[in-house]
Amino acid sequence: MRPAARARSRHASGALVLLLTLIMASCGNDETGGQVQATSPPEFAWPTGPHPRALFHIENQGVILLELYPELAPETVDNFVELARSGFYDGTTFHRVLPGFMIQGGDPNSRDKDPGNDGDGGPGYTVPDEFSPAPHRRGTVSMANTGSPNSGGSQFFIVQGDARHLDGQHTVFGRVAAGIEVSDAIAATETDLHGRWGKPNRPLKDIVIERIEILAPPQPPARNAPAELYFAPSPSQIGPELPQLFPGFA
Repeated sequence: MRPAARARSRHASGALVLLLTLIMASCGNDETGGQVQATSPPEFAWPTGPHPRALFHIENQGVILLELYPELAPETVDNFVELARSGFYDGTTFHRVLPGFMIQGGDPNSRDKDPGNDGDGGPGYTVPDEFSPAPHRRGTVSMANTGSPNSGGSQFFIVQGDARHLDGQHTVFGRVAAGIEVSDAIAATETDLHGRWGKPNRPLKDIVIERIEILAPPQPPARNAPAELYFAPSPSQIGPELPQLFPGFA
């Protein structure tokens, strides 16, 4: 081969190598972009209100205000509201507490003096699972179950720390709107960690739910009304001290 021909051949080979390199780099970028998109799903958008609310009056602790979401779990919300209005939860306790994870209540057995049966009771029936994309993050309220399908009844828990491994396994039906510091105080209470006198993780001192008050959805403000007339709950609803608004609630 002549030198001119060899030069042309070398130039052609170099151009071909450069072209293949650019094609491979482009494919690699597309693949990387696809991986980022797959591992970064959009943040869950909670339903906008107004919604019914549940006000927990807890003995010697304060109050916790929940916002309920019928859009996510209509049968679960209806059941919870009906039980609360009937007085079913009055005098029950938060019978299972795991700091940094959750506080659990709603068992009628927790009224009696036998700590060994706490966590085993319910309303005498079950409600169907109503799973949704709602995440188990701090402040989420969800239904307890036995681990079997459609086994929830009256027991519920408030998530203290993100617990995304529970997503799709428990029915989310509300979130803490105010009083998260009360929930945190309950989570920090001393418990029977190993179940020496009953079930494990039961508070050594009863944390009693005096009652759960169901509040109607807040009404929108009248035209030209001051904003504080809409956002400030009345003293009769909240009590002498207004609980702190949960920073993560929006």
